[in-house]
Amino acid sequence: MIDPEAQIERDGLNHYPTAFLQHLIDNGEGWQSEGSLSAAVVRALEDGTCVLGVAAHRDYHNNVVPARGDVADGAKGSVTYANARRAERRLPPLVEEPDGAVHEETVPA
Repeated sequence: MIDPEAQIERDGLNHYPTAFLQHLIDNGEGWQSEGSLSAAVVRALEDGTCVLGVAAHRDYHNNVVPARGDVADGAKGSVTYANARRAERRLPPLVEEPDGAVHEETVPA
């Protein structure tokens, strides 16, 4: 079986599906590794691809990664920050559901 992490390293690609990265952020697993996966999670927050999760978590070094509600509106990791970065790239905005789930806004057909 091919190890996807090794394949990505070998190909020089660090692209993961957005839903996958958001899931790893939401459940805390994205903070538990030191490799390209955790770097991809950090990049996804910085460029607005993803937002912080509903709950705080601890990273690989036992530092606290705050929850989305723990950061100021407009700060990195918030929906407002993500949507500003996404608008720069002409991507659809993120929508936060009442349960905390986040997804791209869909345009009705």
